[in-house]
Amino acid sequence: MMKSFFSITCVFLLVLTFNNYTLADDHAQPEYVNFQVNLCKLNKGSSIDRYNDSVNDYIEWSKENDVEVYVARQTPIFPHDDFVADRGFDFLEILAGSHAVTGKAWDLWLGTKEGQKLSENWQKNAECYVKWGHAYPQYVDQEVLANDKDRVASWNWCSRNEGVSFEDLQAQHKAMVSEVEKDSNGLSGWVIMAPQTGAANAPGDFVHIAIFEDIEAYMEYKESFASGGWKGYVEYNENFATCRGEELYSDIVLNDPNN
Repeated sequence: MMKSFFSITCVFLLVLTFNNYTLADDHAQPEYVNFQVNLCKLNKGSSIDRYNDSVNDYIEWSKENDVEVYVARQTPIFPHDDFVADRGFDFLEILAGSHAVTGKAWDLWLGTKEGQKLSENWQKNAECYVKWGHAYPQYVDQEVLANDKDRVASWNWCSRNEGVSFEDLQAQHKAMVSEVEKDSNGLSGWVIMAPQTGAANAPGDFVHIAIFEDIEAYMEYKESFASGGWKGYVEYNENFATCRGEELYSDIVLNDPNN
């Protein structure tokens, strides 16, 4: 696994205002976007303040080199961790942008003295593992997300059930989007991410990443689930894909090319 990451970053939501090309208006959404997730743990003796300096240096560098992307950091609030199993990372960071911009950024990051210097400085502060995936926006409340930089995101990893085609799964997701558009129940954004490069140990075939304005909005969503929405979730698990259950993360936008 690659350790040097930060030029353009798994999760984490998210997440989901992305770039100018992603949300041209309330209805136009990209078919897909490159989605990089970095699973990070602070090095011993480092601090989040030092790490933030590295992040800010990267963001400024990306702007100067015309490879700016969306950057967010997610920290676990309600993870699946327990005394038996631990996720092994402190936080994850997400970098989302076009494949073309991502490729250019990585080449500059790895192939220039300035990029290598930034990488070296970053690695003094944290150890991160890089994962690439393809994210497919399903539902986005553009107005809410554009004005909300401190939110929460849930991750729910799923695997397609035996005998279920991709067409069946896509049709079901389309039907689910129609219901969300009628009543979002606190949901601000929904993206499906399929892991690709460096993701052999991913806990599922794909992950539903849902964005909420805050935990109060998430509780609105959970109340709708408790009052009957759970039936649809059970049917989804029985007939389409088997899911592990949600984890909840804080989601802080560190850079948005739109703003």
